[in-house]
Amino acid sequence: MTTEAKVGVFVIASVLTLGSGVYLVNNTQTVRGQVPFTTHLRYAGGLAPGASVLFGGIKVGQVTAVRPWAEDPTRIEIALVVKPGTPVNEKSTARVGAISVMAPPALMISTGSSEGRRLTAGDVVPSAETPSLEEIEGRVAKIVDSADALLADLRKDIPSLTGDARTLLANLNKVSGEPNQKRIEQILANADTLLERESPRIAQITDQISDLAKHADSVVGSVEPVISHVDQTVAKVDDTVSSLRQPLTKDLTELESTLQAAHSVLTDVQGMVGANEGDIGETVRNLRSASENVRVLSESLKERPWSLVRTKQPADRRVPQ
Repeated sequence: MTTEAKVGVFVIASVLTLGSGVYLVNNTQTVRGQVPFTTHLRYAGGLAPGASVLFGGIKVGQVTAVRPWAEDPTRIEIALVVKPGTPVNEKSTARVGAISVMAPPALMISTGSSEGRRLTAGDVVPSAETPSLEEIEGRVAKIVDSADALLADLRKDIPSLTGDARTLLANLNKVSGEPNQKRIEQILANADTLLERESPRIAQITDQISDLAKHADSVVGSVEPVISHVDQTVAKVDDTVSSLRQPLTKDLTELESTLQAAHSVLTDVQGMVGANEGDIGETVRNLRSASENVRVLSESLKERPWSLVRTKQPADRRVPQ
């Protein structure tokens, strides 16, 4: 082997060794001492191990694994590591995105909130789903279908709208034609003439309104003393009511006591009447009997007054034959 061949082999081996060392050092610096997290998505969007992890648009780590989640196979578990000190908090959200159209997919983490709790190693970062291309295509297809239906409706309605527009233009042309223009000019001329003729009266009415406003001010000024007197009267009435309140309260209290005493007396009377109801009934019957006897005696005295003097009733007179 010639010297040139040996030198070439040595250079190639040196380059390969240097590249391998740079790659190993880079990977070691990227993984060693970093903080691991996981997140879960339904659509990974082509994310693969080694993809960049961006926190607020800044590269802070990389994806280490992408696999179906063991607890829920319908979701994808994404393992990632970030640099120590990266302020990932409970308000941060992870989603799949790309810096540009041609860039490979990356895992983007939002900055969240300064009030959110900082996540520690092994925590799960909240996620936000990114629409897949199929979903976008489906939405676009729905929009296209809606646009087609709208265009079909417009095709049906455009002829009638065109006819209405033509009718409107014809009416506008008719309204703005020469006869109507002359008529409008005449109306404006009459209005000007009316204003010129009625200007003195308008000025007079304006002056009268001003005088009326001044008179109203004087009336308001004259009413103010009345209002003051009314306030004084109200104050005096208030004082009178305040002075009479205590005697009235005392009289009402005494009246209440009197009513209570009268009520107790009536209660006692009712009790006494109830207790002597039989005797009272007997007394009433005796009084009725005595009254009847007196009535009979009175009638007897009216018919035979001599019975008070004579003990024996005289014989009846005989009528001569």
